[in-house]
Order: sequence, then structure tokens, then C-alpha cells
Amino acid sequence: MSQTELYDAVRALGQASCAFSDVDVSQPFFWRKHGEGVRLALIGTHHELQDLAATLAAQRSQSGSPHTLVQQVLGQYHTAYRELQATFLGITEEQFKQEPAAGEWPLRVILGHIMDAERAFFSLIISGLEQEQAGAERPFTFPDGAVERINGSEDEFYDLIDNQPLANILTHYDQFHQRVLSELAHLTDGQILGPSPVWWEEEEYSRQYRLHRFEAHMRQHHLQIEKVLPLLSRPTTEAHNLLRLVYRGLAAVENCLIGAPDLDAEPLVSLAQTISERTTDVQQIVANCRKLETAVNQNDLSTVQQIINDHPALADALGQNGLPLLMNAIYQRKTAVVEAIQSVITELDVFAAAALGHLERLQTLAKAWPGYLNQFAKDGFTPLQLACYFNQEAAALWLIQQGADVNAIAKNQMKIAPIHATATHGNLAILRALLENGAEVNAAQEGGFTAVHQAAHLNNIPMAQLLLEFGADPHQPDAKGQTALQLAQAEGHAAVTAVLDA
Repeated sequence: MSQTELYDAVRALGQASCAFSDVDVSQPFFWRKHGEGVRLALIGTHHELQDLAATLAAQRSQSGSPHTLVQQVLGQYHTAYRELQATFLGITEEQFKQEPAAGEWPLRVILGHIMDAERAFFSLIISGLEQEQAGAERPFTFPDGAVERINGSEDEFYDLIDNQPLANILTHYDQFHQRVLSELAHLTDGQILGPSPVWWEEEEYSRQYRLHRFEAHMRQHHLQIEKVLPLLSRPTTEAHNLLRLVYRGLAAVENCLIGAPDLDAEPLVSLAQTISERTTDVQQIVANCRKLETAVNQNDLSTVQQIINDHPALADALGQNGLPLLMNAIYQRKTAVVEAIQSVITELDVFAAAALGHLERLQTLAKAWPGYLNQFAKDGFTPLQLACYFNQEAAALWLIQQGADVNAIAKNQMKIAPIHATATHGNLAILRALLENGAEVNAAQEGGFTAVHQAAHLNNIPMAQLLLEFGADPHQPDAKGQTALQLAQAEGHAAVTAVLDA
């Protein structure tokens, strides 16, 4: 029962987390002292399962019951089976039956093929054992009807894999899989090395070969499944990869129990309880992060305060765009929400520090690692670009002084440089510092828009004059062929038109 409890706990964790996005697995979570996010709930579970497996393997060895040859091979097969189970987590009925693309098998067909082949492999092994026991003449033949006699009605089996829901098929497969483990686990080396009947290959293979075919054939078609999943709008996420590790760890524990005498069940029960509690925790964390994101986007200050007061660690939560919710609030100019979140965060990252103008924090980070100054955020901006855009003069001037790249191009569609970020508001001190430190005055962002185009659009005479002083070209066209001078004229900005046309 303890083994079942452990499987149930792992399965519940898999069902709860298989739909987690890559952002969800990055939400704040600690496994012991490790704070790399919800992913640690899965990696930590794998760690604990592997640790338990090592302990159980040592107990087996010390009790004088090391794995036999057949148990080793069954363990390899069982590991492949658990990994296949992990891949089917979260698969919908529509995805299960849909043809991925012309010439590609649906998942239903692939899984049915795996199961059908294993019925034959198992029958070959059992038939070989039966014929050997009966003293039959070699090479053994594979009698007609052997698969059905050993495994049950073929009509019922094909109806199952052709028509039944995925859950029913997986249940049937699990029952068959457990039967294989149970009935073969106590074969001697002599029995497993003995011959199996000649099949379509027209060669006599050992039963060990047939048993290895379980794993090899499954892994072949598992790769086929992984190839078609993206065609079914089911790309592989970090959560999917982590769950495969978790299920591999589960198999490592269960493999220690194949054909084993009774081992201490308490560690299995204890770990099952730990995993169950962890499942509840991560579900709540992800749900609260989603709720917090909604509150930030809706400027719902009371809900933001309630969540971060109850769960201070979630002040570092991310939005589904991959940015910290604090940065999303900063971009949305939601001052009260920014202040509420900022009051709980113990240490700002370099991007929030730049956007908020926290010079002391920037200095601390730069002292720890100068490379912070030219890092790119998830949305493609550098600290200097953010300080410029949010008009944080002291921070921007300090970053320029420290050698931050004044011509860095944002790694996003906007492709702005610090000069474009500054031109949105026209801070002359920042703009002059950029130009004096080598900023390209005629640099064009997406659409061919330059800083002098922005000066024309804003009718900002001092900014236009400063840009012209450093060589700005008012006749440089944007992607639509419009120059800054033409833009000023089109928008009726007579004052800046006069400056640009001088």
C-alpha cells in the first residue's frame, strides 16, 4: 500500500503542475534553502525520490537480496513506462485522437501500437517458458491464438484502443504493465536467458531479448510522441521536462521493490505525505500569483496589499509576460501598487532599481558585478534604457559615468537606444550626457524614427536644438519616407519647424 500511496502522491503532483507555464515554475518557492522557484518543488521531489531509491537499494543489498538479471531488465522497462506516463499528463481527448499532420500517427494509434506490441512480447516470453517446461522441441513455435490466450480477447483489446477514452486505455495499460512486472520478477537467470518462440523474424531470440524489446520499442515510439506533440498545440514546457524527471525518480524507487522482500515502508509513506503537502503548496502559490497579476493589471490596490501581506514572498512574483509584477506596475504607472509591492521587496533587481531611480541599489549591484550595468531584461531593455525612459536623471547619469553602453539596442521589436528612451520626455541633462559620451545622434529605432523625429513630434525646441548641435539630420527619412522637418510641418509645429529648417 505504501508504494501505491507514493505513486498516487507523485501522480497528483503531476496532474497539478503539468499545465504550469514556464513563468509559473519560476514563481517564488523555496525547497529547503533553495529559492529558485516552483521548479524546485519538482526538482526537489526528484532529489528526494532518488535519495530514497539509493537507501532502498542499499537495504536490498544488505539483506542479501540484490537485483537479479530479470529484475534489472524489468527496472529499465519500468523506468521507460513511467516516463511515458509523464508525457501523457494533461493530454486532452481531442489531442489524443487528432491527426497531427499528414502522414503522422495520432497519439491514440501510437499508444495502441505500443500496447499491442507488448502483448506480443509478453506472450512470446510466457509461451517460451511453457514450451520449455513441457519439453517441446526447439526451435519453439509461436502458436496461433497465443496472444489472446495469454492476454485476453483481441476484439475487446482493439475496441479499447480504437474507441475508449484515454483514461480507460491508460488504466488498462497500467494493469497489464503491473502484471508483466509481477509475473516475470522471479524468473531465474536460466529462465530469462532461455529461448522464446520463433516469430516473424524467423530467428530464435532469448527471452531476455524479448524483455529488452519492451523498453526499446516503447522508447522508440515515445520519441515519436514527443515529435508530434508540438503539432497538436502542446509544446514541451519546463514543467513537462521536470515531471519526466520526477517520474523517473519514482521509477527508481519502485525498481528497488521489484521482486524484493518486505522493506521498511515508513520512508515511502513519509515521502508520499511530503509530496502531497508540496502539491497543495505549489497550487496555492501559482493561483495566488495569477490573482496578484490580475490585481496589478486592474490597479486593485487592496487585493495587492492583501496578497503580499499574507504572502510576502509573492512580492517577487512574475507576470505571464515573464516580467516581475513590480516592473509591470512601473510600466503601467500604477504608483500606489508600485509602492505597495516595493515596500515588501527586500532587494530590487537592477532593472527595477534603474526604473525607480534607486541609485544606492544600482551602486551595490555594480560593485558585486559590473556586468549588471549592461544586462538585458526579459523584455529586452538595459538598465540605462530604463533609467532614461523613466526620466531617472541621477541613475541615468551615474550609469553613463560608469560606462553603460550608450548605444545599446533593445532586444525587442522597438529596437530603441538610450537616446530614443530619453527623447520620449526630453530631459536635456540626460540627453547631453548621452551625446557627450558617444551616443549616435541619428540612430534609428524601429520604423526609422530618430530622436529628432521625436523632438519634432513633441514640438520640443530645446531638445531639437541640442540634437542639432551634435549633428542630428532633420532630413533623414523614417521608414515611411518622412523626415523630422516634414513631420513638424505636417503636425503644424511652427516653432520647431523653424529650428529644423534653419
